Amino acid sequence: MKKIIGFGLIVIGFVVLVSFQKNENQVPYFSTMLSPYSEGLDIISSNNKIETYTSLETGLGEFFKVYIGTGKQGDNPLYWVKMESLTGSTVSFFSMVKDSSLNVCRDTIKTKFRKNTEMVALEIIHNLSTNEIQYIWLDADNNRSEKAKIISLNNPLQQGKIFPDLTVERLNGGKLSINDLTGKIIVINWWSVNCGPCIAEMQGFNKLVEQYKENPNVVFIAIADNNKEQLTRFFEKREFNYIQTLGNKDVLKIFGNGYPVNIVINSTGKICYYSSGGYSDMYLEIEKVLKGLLE
Repeated sequence: MKKIIGFGLIVIGFVVLVSFQKNENQVPYFSTMLSPYSEGLDIISSNNKIETYTSLETGLGEFFKVYIGTGKQGDNPLYWVKMESLTGSTVSFFSMVKDSSLNVCRDTIKTKFRKNTEMVALEIIHNLSTNEIQYIWLDADNNRSEKAKIISLNNPLQQGKIFPDLTVERLNGGKLSINDLTGKIIVINWWSVNCGPCIAEMQGFNKLVEQYKENPNVVFIAIADNNKEQLTRFFEKREFNYIQTLGNKDVLKIFGNGYPVNIVINSTGKICYYSSGGYSDMYLEIEKVLKGLLE
């Protein structure tokens, strides 16, 4: 692997150079290439189609490995990351923001593991023309680091904890406070219009809403990491029948920028189900939890 400060893209016969201004605290990016994935590699087991992979330099030796790659869930593109440590492994699926003018996808990814008590964060740039991945690790203060930093979390979304007091804006106007719904069972989905796995879950979630529409004690809430204009445009072509709300700074602080996240809160306000990452049959897991709570 090599480390670079800028990256070049070959676009229709000429080079577009994107550079990062260096300062005293800046650490140059690492670079690696995505390779075709085959099941014989046995890195990741998933219902999604895995297309490419690469390993990242963590600087933490053999006890902590990180793999990343691309794939598809149906026709929806996605990215995946797998972290392996002495205490086990975790796999997350996510999307990245595409810059069509440069033909790259880029984002800051924060992946939680060890029952959401620890996290690793990094900036990623995927050059779609060359399949090059550029990345740099981040510490707890979002400073760049040459080594992966395992960040300890006082995670408010752990199973068994009371869900935090949170107020969001409804897409169609007005405020919605989670605390006002105490006494009801609340299903929450944290998502984004740019997230392929989020979109793949929607058809199943709509079935759940239909199934429980006569039960006033079950409430389905979607919180989107998007603005009102982006959501309105999205719903011109798709249906997602949860109560639609907009994320804010408080939501981002609690959920981070990994999607999707699904949570079930019982009638006392306690989190009884938490899942990060998504797939088309996720609704079956949530349905099982709901049936258990309603028995």
